[in-house]
Amino acid sequence: MMTPAIGAPADFDYNQLLSDHLEQVFNERNLDLRLVALRRLYNDDAAVIDPDGTSIGHRAISQLVDELHKRFPDYFSFRVAGPGVGLGGVCYIPWGLGSLDNPTVVSGVDVVHIRAGRIQSVYVLIDPVVL
Repeated sequence: MMTPAIGAPADFDYNQLLSDHLEQVFNERNLDLRLVALRRLYNDDAAVIDPDGTSIGHRAISQLVDELHKRFPDYFSFRVAGPGVGLGGVCYIPWGLGSLDNPTVVSGVDVVHIRAGRIQSVYVLIDPVVL
């Protein structure tokens, strides 16, 4: 006998949630709009784990996004590089960061855990740079 998935129902739209996560949180430069999106998409105690450390909670995640925006020109943005795929509350989405002329200066994948239909944790895996 199979038990239902804990993090998300079988018909959960992982692709939509993950696309919104990139567009409405990581691409959003307006703090107020970003916090609205964080409250809608992420659990209160959600965490983002990246090579620089762990950010827990909406304010800390928003601060992380601010720091990312300071590292790159204003015309850089995250782009979905493939569909968001998930099963049983675990999902991933590939992405690229760059400009219109050079859309993938940095690339990687976000591995996301879902709890109660919202993001609980994001593991940011950055592709190695090949020279």
